[in-house]
Amino acid sequence: MTIHTSLSTPKVTIHNGKAITTTEDVALYFEKQHHHVVQKLESLDCSPEFTIRNFSRMVKDKAIGSGATREVVYYEMTKDGFVFLVMGFTGKKAAAFKEAYIAEFNRMEERLHGAVAVSGVTNEILLTLQDNKVISSRPIADNECVASLDTLFEIARRADYLVIHKDDLIKKLDS
Repeated sequence: MTIHTSLSTPKVTIHNGKAITTTEDVALYFEKQHHHVVQKLESLDCSPEFTIRNFSRMVKDKAIGSGATREVVYYEMTKDGFVFLVMGFTGKKAAAFKEAYIAEFNRMEERLHGAVAVSGVTNEILLTLQDNKVISSRPIADNECVASLDTLFEIARRADYLVIHKDDLIKKLDS
């Protein structure tokens, strides 16, 4: 089952050809203290091979006032690392958080590989989220396509269509 979401997307970036997020982004999005997320990650009981493939320990200098800095540890993680980490988070916000991050990772991976997601399967579901709560859900029909506006505009541009906002078009017609 594919889940599409309209929740504002969490921060996922491309680094060395992979979609990644950081413990800082997880903490910010989930409204947790960053050091608690790092502690949770460092206490995960996953294999050394999984850890090496999915978590990268990073250090950066953080300003603490009066020109002073201190080193802060954070982690970059892959989708698999992220999923492993947040499986321990619970509650409604955690559920919405997991769905939104999974959807964003999938969107970024599709973008990275040049794929365009087109729905043609009846077991896909469109979720509409507001304030981290599911406010509606419905199956996606065979003849529907689910895409962000950016993706839709890109599809139109690739097909050599001119994409113009209706207000801009009215302005051109009036002048």
